[in-house]
Amino acid sequence: MGLLSPPDRRETTLFLFCIAIYILAYNLESSLQLLGVDSVATSGAVFTRIGLGKTRTIGSDGRKPSGWRDKLELAIYGDWGWDEGHVAGNGDERSQRAGTGRHGATWANRREVGKVAGKLFGEVPVDQALQWWRDDVPETKILKHTAGYTVLDNVFIFNGGVYLVADDTKDFPAVAAIVSSTGQGFGRWSLVTRRQAASMFGGFGGVIRGVSWMAADNSPHNSTLLSLWRTYSSLDPTIDSEGRTRLAPPHRLIFPHNSVFTDPNPEFEQHTIRRRRADTGFNPYLAKAAFPHLTVMYFEDFDDYSKMQVPFVFERLVVADREAASKALESSEPEFITPFDQLEASEFWWEPVRRTMESFLDLSEHSSSSATTKVVTYIVTQDNDEGRSAKLKEEDHEKLVSALKKMERNTGCEVHIISDDTRRTAWIERMEAIVRSTVVLGAYGDHLMDFAFMKRAPQATLMEFYPTGRFVHDRAVVAKSLGQQYVAWSGAK
Repeated sequence: MGLLSPPDRRETTLFLFCIAIYILAYNLESSLQLLGVDSVATSGAVFTRIGLGKTRTIGSDGRKPSGWRDKLELAIYGDWGWDEGHVAGNGDERSQRAGTGRHGATWANRREVGKVAGKLFGEVPVDQALQWWRDDVPETKILKHTAGYTVLDNVFIFNGGVYLVADDTKDFPAVAAIVSSTGQGFGRWSLVTRRQAASMFGGFGGVIRGVSWMAADNSPHNSTLLSLWRTYSSLDPTIDSEGRTRLAPPHRLIFPHNSVFTDPNPEFEQHTIRRRRADTGFNPYLAKAAFPHLTVMYFEDFDDYSKMQVPFVFERLVVADREAASKALESSEPEFITPFDQLEASEFWWEPVRRTMESFLDLSEHSSSSATTKVVTYIVTQDNDEGRSAKLKEEDHEKLVSALKKMERNTGCEVHIISDDTRRTAWIERMEAIVRSTVVLGAYGDHLMDFAFMKRAPQATLMEFYPTGRFVHDRAVVAKSLGQQYVAWSGAK
């Protein structure tokens, strides 16, 4: 038998063509992906019916291809659209305003959130809950400091105490200038060397990530949130008039000396009884509206950390202590206990918080459209029965109300007369009036501190009425730092 003749060009072409078809068919899904076709949907919904391709019919979004979906799947998953790297939905929720839509949610992509996206969306893996330092304990760093107001990195809490770790203490402020308050909770602050810290803490500990705020005062005050943000804002001198800032939002506000409730703990069977919560100095709605990422923690939370017998380190801690500030200035101006003139910051330092409150109240458009209308708000304390706020004489109060109403009729301005008691004037109504106000006035006291939420403008004014021989600097200093006017009335002056 003779040898077969070599294949000609036609036979070679047919052979190579068959091999190519076989390879493409055998790797059907990968081939279709190269052509830009949804391989799962196509091979599952079409080719499987004619006996080709694989039998897997789940798309990249976790659902069956559109041609295979039944009523049960639509009832469970819905018919929403989904794009790679985006939240699932029909697209409307990506631009809706807060409080609208089916669930009242607002969508934001990671690019809009910026550098804080990792903190907000939890990109820290679970295996990084602990930090191993062995003998190399992280050193505490002072980023900003004036008496009573401090920003620190790497602050340790362990076994009922707070520890600052530093070998070189030459430029380190005295602990008493950072915090002077004592009491239950973490009342003991100590400055230790790294060697001492390694001996006490061991080789690892927990990490409290992000930015934490600590109100170290024993007594509550309405300037707590404002003072903490003012101290924190000193880290970003680039805050502009639009409220843009590079600062990550604070994660937690800590009251280490105050319990959650002021009344005795009830019996377990009476756990549904309404309790009296601790007074923080500010309305609890205020923190939720102005700082929506903020979680409030109390003595009980710190007591849990103490009982764990493991050190925890704050990545960043902002501390405010009015008593420490007051002691440092005791010899000259004991009432001058705010950090506004001692920590340099942008002139627009309060704008990010004010604009957050404005957006929460949905007043951004309203404020701009009524910019020419003067709004005057009188905060009344006459009906406050708890004796915590100063009051005008009843006859002076009545004359003031009459004069304000007459001014409203004659000049066309808008006048609001509201109570500082939330049982008489709802908090939302109170804040809506203040945010829109050009002038806020009332008898002197901490209840007027919310005037800071007025729109920033040269004509914005706070007016306080004082008895003869009495004056407090707090709100005057705040007004100056906000670029607002301040008027103090005492008697006829």
